Amino acid sequence: NGIGPKTAAIVLLFSLGRPAFPVDTHIHRVTRRLGLIGPDVSVARAHDVLEDLLPADWYYPFHLNVIRHGREVCPARVPPKCTICPLQAWCDHYQEVVPPAACV
Repeated sequence: NGIGPKTAAIVLLFSLGRPAFPVDTHIHRVTRRLGLIGPDVSVARAHDVLEDLLPADWYYPFHLNVIRHGREVCPARVPPKCTICPLQAWCDHYQEVVPPAACV
């Protein structure tokens, strides 16, 4: 019934150039794995959390780059490619799942 927060944020950001941060499944997964949002933060709540965390001029490039990263390096259905991830140093998930000996 109507449009949801993701669609509204997409229209605002990409069509109208207004500061809004769209959160889809890739954004939610990657930001959760990085530790930018907590493990219990819902997709709906993640919109507000990430908008408060990021500068508005980052919304557009951050959105596009995190989606690409989520599709190519940090997917949901197959194991993430943690060993080639350029975000290892900042990633909570990497620190939890990759043994310390492999980090040398």
